Amino acid sequence: MLYAVNPEWRTHSSQDVNSQNDGKEVLIGGWIQQIRDKGRLMFLTIRDPSGICQVTLHQKNVSEVVWETCKKLTLESVVSIHGKVKADSRSKLGAELTPDSVIIHVVAEPKVPIDLTKMKTKMEIDTVFAYRELSIRDPDVAAVMNLKSIVAQATRKFFKQNGFTEIFTPFILTASTEGGAEQFSLDYFGKPAVLAQSCQFYKQAALSCHEKVFGLLPSWRAEKSHTTKHMTEFWQIENEIAFATDKEIMQVQEDLIAFIFTTVARDGEDQLAQLDRTISIPKTPFKKIPFKGAKQMILDLGVEEAQEEDFGATGESALSKSFKEPFFITEFPVHLRGMYYASNPTNPEVTRSLDLMAPEGFGELSSGGQRVADYKVLEERIINQGFEVSNFEWYLRMFRFGMPPHAGFGLGFERLVRWIANLSHIREASMFPRTPDIYSP
Repeated sequence: MLYAVNPEWRTHSSQDVNSQNDGKEVLIGGWIQQIRDKGRLMFLTIRDPSGICQVTLHQKNVSEVVWETCKKLTLESVVSIHGKVKADSRSKLGAELTPDSVIIHVVAEPKVPIDLTKMKTKMEIDTVFAYRELSIRDPDVAAVMNLKSIVAQATRKFFKQNGFTEIFTPFILTASTEGGAEQFSLDYFGKPAVLAQSCQFYKQAALSCHEKVFGLLPSWRAEKSHTTKHMTEFWQIENEIAFATDKEIMQVQEDLIAFIFTTVARDGEDQLAQLDRTISIPKTPFKKIPFKGAKQMILDLGVEEAQEEDFGATGESALSKSFKEPFFITEFPVHLRGMYYASNPTNPEVTRSLDLMAPEGFGELSSGGQRVADYKVLEERIINQGFEVSNFEWYLRMFRFGMPPHAGFGLGFERLVRWIANLSHIREASMFPRTPDIYSP
């Protein structure tokens, strides 16, 4: 091994090996993605977070130490290479690196269980997640995760610019806090507890000290759903605004989506190109369709489903595919919504709630609406939905001591990334997804 060129392991990236840097000396570090040994000629492809570059070795033009060092390399070995950039129109990348020194940090085992080059066979989806600690090295996966980071940063920037306070709510709750069977139970020092299905109650409580709040927070739901849009562990963009109505939070979502897409189009250009994905900024305002109207549209599309039940997967997909822009479904019936959704004063059977739907078949992104702010109405809702009032003691207490009218929503973070990146399954939007079938690595 030879490493005496620079005290730093890496001062440049693969992107610096380009025709504009012809003749420049660079020091790069990364993983060996491909090896082509032609006897006295060797080609190496080096991958780092910025991309890939080609290293070309002619035995007669490099030192014996460099040649013998590179002969030891295996796929996914980690190296640092110093050399000179040489522009070459014959190279797919427009330039190559001629090394004068090489250090091997790690020699990887000779048989990598997955083909990260995708040159031999396309990886089976089960293999991708069985070896997820390796498959995240795939440039396509890295592009998705980079887009996810851009979306998260854009989300926080949007809310900060609009005067919102970020909150951080608890994830371990008493077993009585949330109703339903879709809970992950755990033992909390001998007492029953559950992982949070949402932060709904806590973001409402936060309005007592902050008028406008948001959070990028995890949720857990023990649903054995094997669909393309469900995971058992996922993140949500949460929002709640005091003195707001359902109309105002629709405006917030429209502005948020437009802001995120604008940011991704500007800052995620390389990632979108890697994924061969073209996006356009959604046009606002989004169309609003009442629940009954959406049901009729699904029927007109040839999908039969009960008119008084929530949307089925087939109907939702068909409706979503019929739109080229996001849209809202509004006026959901009371029996289909949570106890905290306010009713329409002119039609008590209908809530002032809404779902934001993505086009192209990606379906539901968020649910939200105006909340019940009256203690007696909320208590009655709890009873009517079959819950024990005593299980909601602290939640109801804050309404007894004054809660303003308010509204909010929860938007699926991975669902949004899936739509932006045009992914076939939501698990592809998670670095280490959790589904009914996947809980390792």
